[in-house]
Amino acid sequence: MTDLKIELKHKLLKTIEIQNKLVGNSNNFDNNTEEAFVNLGNYWIDRIGKESFTLTSIKSIASEILTYWKESIGINTELFWIELQKNNIDFKRKDELNFALEKGRFRRVDIGIGARKDWSVIKEFDSIQKRFSKEDIEKIDLIIDQDEKTRHEILRKCLRNNKITQTQYLKFGECWAYISNCELWDRYFNKDEVEELLNIWKKFESK
Repeated sequence: MTDLKIELKHKLLKTIEIQNKLVGNSNNFDNNTEEAFVNLGNYWIDRIGKESFTLTSIKSIASEILTYWKESIGINTELFWIELQKNNIDFKRKDELNFALEKGRFRRVDIGIGARKDWSVIKEFDSIQKRFSKEDIEKIDLIIDQDEKTRHEILRKCLRNNKITQTQYLKFGECWAYISNCELWDRYFNKDEVEELLNIWKKFESK
């Protein structure tokens, strides 16, 4: 048990080191997000170096550190798991791309945003080519296209009806975040339409 705990601790410390380096070298995180990642990593490096943790506790810490990397799609996520593999770190990956293939959709809007922004790049990675067949890669292309189409149609419907229904409110916010983060406003809406959508949103919130 002691050897297993020591091994897991070393893997966790190396994982945090990989995370901190990756986040620090990336241009895809804003300053606040980067600081939060690094601060959390350094917090656990400090505690693990000074305190004695049980095996269960170390597993729990690892789960906390890995949460983002298990629940995201993107260039940084793919690079993170590639680095872990290079360093023989075998933490189990919960691949959101597998969920999308199984369900035909993304589990959350932020995951869909990551896929829409980075899939065209990461689908050429060796790590993706090895994990997924050509048919699976094409299916993910279609899932991303459908996600974008659906979110555009929801906003377009609200614009046509000049209102957001109670049942649409959360979806409206998600669609707004999707179109904004993926920089798709100019593709689907002119400036007047964007302003009108914003006013519709404000009217709903002022009720």
